[in-house]
Amino acid sequence: MLASWLWLSNTGMLPRKGVDKEEAVKEPGEIDEKFWEIIMSADRKDYERICAEFGVKDFRVMLKKLSEKKKERQEEQAKDGVMIPYSDEEEMKHSLKTVGKKLIFSVRDLKAEDAGLYQVDVEEVNLFSTDFKIPTVDFIVKIQEVKAKEREDAMFECVLSHPWPRIKWMGKNATLEEGEKYTITVSEDKLIHRLLIKDCSQLDKGIYSAAAGIKTCSAWLIVEADSDPASHGKKKTRKTTQAGGTGLDLGKLAQEQQEKLAKERQEQIDAANKARAEEERLAREALLAPPPPDTGDGDSGEGGDSGEGKDTGDGKNKSKSGSNKSKDGGKSVGKSVGETKDSEKEEDDKKNKKSTDDSDKCKGTSNYDIDPNANGEGDGDSKGRKGHPGPLIPDAVIDAEKERDDKYKKSTDVSDKGKGASNNDIDPNANGEGDGDSKGRKGHPGPLIPDTVIDPNVKSGTGETEEYIDAAGMHSVRTRQGPLLKDTVIDPNGQSGTGETEEYTDASGKRSESTRQGPLLKDTVIDPNAQSGTEETEQYTDVSGKRSERTRQGPLLKDTVIDPGVQFVSGLSNVHALIGQPAELMCKLSNDNCEGTWYRDSKKLTADDGHIMSRDGANHKLVINRCQEEDSGKYRFEADGRKTEAMLNVEDPPRFDPDDLSAFSQPVIVKVGNSTTFKLPFVGREPMKIQWYRNGEELLDDNTTKIEKSFTQSRLLLSKCQRKDTGEIKIKLKNEHGTMEAISRLIVLDKPTAPQGPVEVLESTASCIHIKWRAPKDDGGCPVINYNLERQQVGRNTWKKLGDIPGVPEYKDNDVEHGRKYCYRIRVVTEEGVSEMMETDDLTAGTLAFPSSPAPPKVASAFNNCINLTWSTPTDTGGSRILGYNLEKRKKGSNLWSPVNPTDEPIQEKKRAVTDVVAGNEYEFRVYAINVSGLSEPSSPSEFIFAKDPKNPPGKVEDLKVADTSYTALSLSWNKPTEEVGVQDEAKGYFIEVRQAECIDWTRCNITPIILTTFTVKSLKAMAMYWIRVIAINDGGEGVPQDLDNYILAMPPPVRPCFTDNKMKSFMVVRAGNSVRILLNFEASPWPEVMWLKDDVPLLKRVNISNSESSSQLLITSSERSDSGIYTIVVKNLVGQESFSVEVRVTDDPKPPGPVELEENVPGTVTVIWEPSPDEKRDDHLHYSVSKRDSTKGSWSTVADRLFNNKFTACNIMPGREYHFRVYAKNDMGMSAPSESPTWGSERRKDTFVVNIPAYKTCDLRTAPAFLVPLRQHTAPKGYECYMSCAIKGNPKPRVTWYRNNISLNTNTNYLITNICGVCSLLILRVTPKDWGEYSIQIESSLGRAESSTKLTVRE
Repeated sequence: MLASWLWLSNTGMLPRKGVDKEEAVKEPGEIDEKFWEIIMSADRKDYERICAEFGVKDFRVMLKKLSEKKKERQEEQAKDGVMIPYSDEEEMKHSLKTVGKKLIFSVRDLKAEDAGLYQVDVEEVNLFSTDFKIPTVDFIVKIQEVKAKEREDAMFECVLSHPWPRIKWMGKNATLEEGEKYTITVSEDKLIHRLLIKDCSQLDKGIYSAAAGIKTCSAWLIVEADSDPASHGKKKTRKTTQAGGTGLDLGKLAQEQQEKLAKERQEQIDAANKARAEEERLAREALLAPPPPDTGDGDSGEGGDSGEGKDTGDGKNKSKSGSNKSKDGGKSVGKSVGETKDSEKEEDDKKNKKSTDDSDKCKGTSNYDIDPNANGEGDGDSKGRKGHPGPLIPDAVIDAEKERDDKYKKSTDVSDKGKGASNNDIDPNANGEGDGDSKGRKGHPGPLIPDTVIDPNVKSGTGETEEYIDAAGMHSVRTRQGPLLKDTVIDPNGQSGTGETEEYTDASGKRSESTRQGPLLKDTVIDPNAQSGTEETEQYTDVSGKRSERTRQGPLLKDTVIDPGVQFVSGLSNVHALIGQPAELMCKLSNDNCEGTWYRDSKKLTADDGHIMSRDGANHKLVINRCQEEDSGKYRFEADGRKTEAMLNVEDPPRFDPDDLSAFSQPVIVKVGNSTTFKLPFVGREPMKIQWYRNGEELLDDNTTKIEKSFTQSRLLLSKCQRKDTGEIKIKLKNEHGTMEAISRLIVLDKPTAPQGPVEVLESTASCIHIKWRAPKDDGGCPVINYNLERQQVGRNTWKKLGDIPGVPEYKDNDVEHGRKYCYRIRVVTEEGVSEMMETDDLTAGTLAFPSSPAPPKVASAFNNCINLTWSTPTDTGGSRILGYNLEKRKKGSNLWSPVNPTDEPIQEKKRAVTDVVAGNEYEFRVYAINVSGLSEPSSPSEFIFAKDPKNPPGKVEDLKVADTSYTALSLSWNKPTEEVGVQDEAKGYFIEVRQAECIDWTRCNITPIILTTFTVKSLKAMAMYWIRVIAINDGGEGVPQDLDNYILAMPPPVRPCFTDNKMKSFMVVRAGNSVRILLNFEASPWPEVMWLKDDVPLLKRVNISNSESSSQLLITSSERSDSGIYTIVVKNLVGQESFSVEVRVTDDPKPPGPVELEENVPGTVTVIWEPSPDEKRDDHLHYSVSKRDSTKGSWSTVADRLFNNKFTACNIMPGREYHFRVYAKNDMGMSAPSESPTWGSERRKDTFVVNIPAYKTCDLRTAPAFLVPLRQHTAPKGYECYMSCAIKGNPKPRVTWYRNNISLNTNTNYLITNICGVCSLLILRVTPKDWGEYSIQIESSLGRAESSTKLTVRE
């Protein structure tokens, strides 16, 4: 099926939806425009149901109108339709997706020109159409970045260019809704929109955005953490302060925008009125012009009407032309403003006369006293259809004029609606003019012009031809298809002749004659009670387009215009009033002389109730001087059977007396340690919630804070105030009607804190010490008056008072001795007292403090005869002023530095032009700083610079190309740019710059220029598009960049997918419950699309697939037997595709077969029969194995394997032997437990063989402890090690103990004692005289004891 989406302009074939609320109300009997939109896209079988839903009863007229609209749609489609190119990719402007049976059409990056009528056609059948509108709203003030502290509220606010009921707020890509966390407010004029984020936390920070129509704006919310380390890990107190806001007067901006919009609307109204007046003037001039000669010969004249309406886009519609021609010699000209393109087709409707009862579609109206001889003209309805052209009835003239006046009054109130209106008091000879609405529909044609009838018996010509302007704007000719209706105005009692024959042109274009079958209906204008003739025959065109005749069955009724009565111009509006304050309700009627009645909750109000009811013309007002709670309710005003209602809500929010509030707002000053009280009376409805805050934190009752509450006031008592209590004090009252706050300030006075260090030494010379410090962190609430200084010379115990100095934190001490050290004490003096002291370090007067080395000089410019240098001041001046600088230079290749300036004439500025240079040589420079102490260390040398005139920048590099690419890098190569003398010089290096295709900024890949003509750009995004350029550079600057001819994709050269593993397994067996893992490596470029299939169908969700650049892995964490199958991987990219299949069999150890039975069918054979294994049905690879063992052999032997049935016959069964059989079940995983068969056959019995074994005597291997090798004498030098050993025996193993001088050494850690296989040893690592003595070893067991001893002699 082929589907196409078609875009239509605003003048397209379907009307726009969403008509403004101010548009004229649809008259009764008029078909809703939505009906045509639905039925034009519906099947023919659904017509009856749709007509029933919308109340359309005239099915024949509906079919005719539907045919016309479809024809118009085809014409407009060929004229205004634009086919939209679309794709299934979301990157395009228009994209179309198919989701099931639904088509989703998307438009990206909306712009104003995207608005219009969209429709979808499927196989040339229109299925759906919609009018897509884009509002013109924009942001005048956008939301700004907000910085808020934790537990503080944050506010975003913006101002729109046009009223908007509610914008869309987004926070971190999620839509925000009204709730406990967020408060969304809109001003009454719907221009100011605010978002309040309550109780901010770190989770709330991020980007917030506001969207109105297609316009958006966004800003950051930054939530600052509490810097107090003592509060970490503790729940912070909720703050009532609010951060954010634009800082602008949004109310003033919104008011200015409202005035601007009102001015624009007024300009549009003035322009429409001006255009209307101009057209009325032109109509009067056309009326006063002499009429053309009469060419008709018929009895009656019929007015032709044509006109085309154009929408100028500003609410004004102009018609090209319009005329009414009469064949009786008279002429009336009418112009309609905003006539629709259906004007040519409406001629048939004029001939299809209806009774005057159908007044909701065509009402004969006039705005002046009509001559009885004048012909009436119908007033067009709101859709531009022509009104009833019948005769006017004098009785209805007054009501018709009144109705026309009311319509004109409404049209001037809302002139932008485009409703037809006529001007009052227009000359009867003036030409009528109608004003169309914004849709181009025909409006009220203004005053009717009488047809000047000279001879009533003159017949009008048939087949009359006249010119008109068609829908395309071309001049065309049309012929009247029948006679005009005669206007009988001379003899009111006469009748026109019957059987009158006249010529006309039928629908096929042939000339024919028709005979009137009865008298024409006379225009009864003298006798209002006269009736028109009956049985009148008239021609009309039916639905099929054929011309037919029909006969009126009775007299026509007169046009009776019913007075609509009193209307409400403006109704009551809901009012919110404060208790005790006045309230006013007002409405306006359309009649100045109408009385009305006021009601409250269905009870009639009188002046005795204390209400003031007044009337000023059409304005009715109810005033309540002092509202009370009982005045709340629903108020209603009734007049002439009509009513309007509104609610009066009397509210009692918290309020403060202005004098009490003014006194409360004054700051409260108290000294530290004292108490203070804040008290504020209030009024308001109970219950009242009272909260006190200090610096945004709510106060609760504690040892130093007490809050008293009553029905009329609240008091806050703060005792033992401290300096940290200084700040804002706020009271907040809240009840069901509102919230009120009042703010005061508490100032606690205290002594200042000590001055802040460190002390900075501005100057230290032999005659003075100049120091500077910082002001105290807290001045105690009072400004600093003086600083008190004391000085002590280091080495003395006394302090010298220097006195008070003004409140400038610096001091210059001129009473010092060269080389002495001094210490200073500084205190702050305010009205509240003296602070603690700050003591400085020891400061030396006249100490040599040299400045630090300056930074290396920088070359500003270089020429053949001059090099200009600059440098900066050293970071450390040595505590004194820099007196100047000395500059030195050195030629490249030389070790000698030569001064640039005389050493006794320092350079005062931080720049120098060095002229003592030789052209072509290369120099470097260094600089010294000088203060009162002397020269600093020299700075680091500058870069070498040639003394020569500046060079020209190089040209473009040549032959720039890409050598190699990958997903993350690409390699470039190029040739040096050519040199041209005087134009471009040689390149010294190159810069490489890169930018993504969607960005406009270039990023430099190398910080310093490279010398080589190759470079590799790294850290690219895979498959991203990049632009690359290379810039050559030399001493003259950067050359012109050389770009690649086309963008580069970050991907390697195209490679067809192929698998790189040489030994890939195509079959694998996995035990059930274990994991299945298939890893396949491949290479492909660009990155391929990898797809796994199982038995040629997509995988289940429980199978995990992991893909990388060069491999893909299939993983089933816990396999089941159902996972068995053939798994296929398909690797596909732009170059080609490759696939590979792996058969996976998930199985388990089989269960053993069932019971085994033995049968002998043939002598010498045994048939083994067994029940199948339970796994046989689940495993098609399962088979059986049979083993046999006879009584003569002890081993089992396999007699059959890979049996796929449940029977086996064993041969060579020998008599006299017993046979046993085992049956095993086997599969790919292994073998089951055997199933044993019963014994087959009998075994011969043999006598028992008896062996007599002689008795043996037990051997006793126990031995007593003994020494195999005893200890020997040892003599060891002092400081050396000594090793003693002996060999022992004994069974059981004896216990060994070492002694020195009869003291056990086994627990002494200074000796290393071992016993290995009977060799006992003692090691002394470092022999000392203390080790001299007798050493012995004892071995002991249950069989005895032995001992060996020796003596150790230590030599000095």
